[in-house]
Amino acid sequence: MDAPGSCRIFISGEVGYCAGGGRRLVNENPNNVESAVLSSIHAKNAKLPIRHPDQYGAFPTWWGESLFGESLLVVPDANVLRNDIARACRHNQRTVLITAANAGILRLFCAEHVLKEVSGHAKDWADLTGVPPHTYAARWTDEYLPLIRTVNADGLPHGILSPTERERVASLGDSKDVPSVVLSLALGAFFLTEDRRAWEAVYGTEADSEELHKWLPVLMDGGDAGELGKLVFITTALPTAGIIGLWDLCRRFSYRSPWMVAGLAAGVFVLAIQTSRETYRRIGSGLTEAISVLSERLYMPYHEALERFRRRAPVVPSWDMLCSTNDRRAILARACVYRLARSYSGALSADELARALPALGIGQGTQLVRETLRNHGCFHQPYAGRWQVGNPYGYPR
Repeated sequence: MDAPGSCRIFISGEVGYCAGGGRRLVNENPNNVESAVLSSIHAKNAKLPIRHPDQYGAFPTWWGESLFGESLLVVPDANVLRNDIARACRHNQRTVLITAANAGILRLFCAEHVLKEVSGHAKDWADLTGVPPHTYAARWTDEYLPLIRTVNADGLPHGILSPTERERVASLGDSKDVPSVVLSLALGAFFLTEDRRAWEAVYGTEADSEELHKWLPVLMDGGDAGELGKLVFITTALPTAGIIGLWDLCRRFSYRSPWMVAGLAAGVFVLAIQTSRETYRRIGSGLTEAISVLSERLYMPYHEALERFRRRAPVVPSWDMLCSTNDRRAILARACVYRLARSYSGALSADELARALPALGIGQGTQLVRETLRNHGCFHQPYAGRWQVGNPYGYPR
């Protein structure tokens, strides 16, 4: 699985860690057009320039995140990052994690101490993994850090978790994984770890332990869903935009020259009645086939890949349940963290966030939301009055 040049192309089959080598999947049909298209897209994405936050600490947004309705969140721990960096260095190409994050498909969050640990141990870990220290440090600084949203551990009080979640976190004692576990639970984000105790603190002891080391296919599902979503959007939005544009053009002409529009309509009517039934049958058959292909080869694989990724996120308690056990201010803070972290519109104002929150059954007006954003260190204000969860590593809060 750690073979040079391996890559993820589609949804099933043998997979590799690095994005963009060109090796086909074992079970892939060589005549599968969408697989070939995805292979090409992933390879190109692996070479895109890294997207950096702007000078104010605002992370870039990607229009394609709106395809999911919300962003796909991932919280990696230090050991996963250590191995991922080493793998990228050994193969001299980006891994699935960074390729998907840089393409705007995944949104990475880390507790602040995780990034400090990786930065502080970079030389030792480079020696341990057999990678030149300067290569390891450059890969970490140039490709990983710009894409990760740093969250201060003190900015996420345990009070925002449910009693059951707090009990699982308490089972870790003073483990260094506690901030990452709390962050994953608060965000409802896929927790990327191979530490069993930390994994069980997020997913519960009843979760299937065999899933602990099977995180790579989950990232690949997220990457596939993102690119398939773009293809679905292109194949449906462009024809729709054309129809809307044609309709708008006809409306404009109807105001300026109604007789021209009437003549055009009459011509269309004559053409319609003169067209043979066989022609209509062929047109209908072609449209049916096009819809079938779009559904079977794009939409269904997109939906299935997206759902597989979402199923690996921790179960989030209902707001009704939290209202019966938690302080109202803590509930509002958690709702703000959860919704703002998923905003595909970038930084939001307090008013925009208040309107985007679900009905919590507690006070959640603009003023209360604004106070919540100001009182918790997990929120960053890159622009006056506009907020996001987390900030670039080393950027002043």
